[in-house]
Amino acid sequence: MELVLKGIITGSLLSVFIGATFFMLIETSMTRGFKAALWFDLGVLICDALIISTVYFFTSWITKTLVNNTYFSMAGGIAFVGFGINYIFARRREPILQSKSPIAKLVFNGFFINLLNPAVVVFWLGSMAVALSHFNMTGKQTLVYFATTLGVVAIFDVAKAYFAYRLSHFLSHRILRVIYICSGVLMIGFGFYILLK
Repeated sequence: MELVLKGIITGSLLSVFIGATFFMLIETSMTRGFKAALWFDLGVLICDALIISTVYFFTSWITKTLVNNTYFSMAGGIAFVGFGINYIFARRREPILQSKSPIAKLVFNGFFINLLNPAVVVFWLGSMAVALSHFNMTGKQTLVYFATTLGVVAIFDVAKAYFAYRLSHFLSHRILRVIYICSGVLMIGFGFYILLK
């Protein structure tokens, strides 16, 4: 029970963190619909689960290869800038409310936008270090802790997507253009933050 409680606390803290995936989840729900946002979030959760599993087995390799690797941060920053530019220019032409996107593309976008954020790797690396050294968790306990954490994150994400979807009914094409541009600017800003950090 204590492990579940710790997982709930960690998941709740992660859910209030406002990063690139937060804005993309909201934007996807408002412009493509609630189901599309769920597919996008599935990609994010798959990415998180994969990172957690990799961190558990290859902590030292990740620390040397990714966390302290300037090229990884540069690649992530450039990718975010590219995503941002695409949002500003490619989607300014008559955005269609509740437009459909292929499921695979939505999952793919969620996965890679999350993966290219170095802060995500650092967060899960730190969480794993705390779980193994401070909490002294065994393999099974670690599984329960992180499964609970991801479960809580998923619940919060579904709630965010749902409320964003409900708001979408009040949006005009002009407001949607503003949302696309703002999303693009935020992603470009986040990319430059990673590059200059």
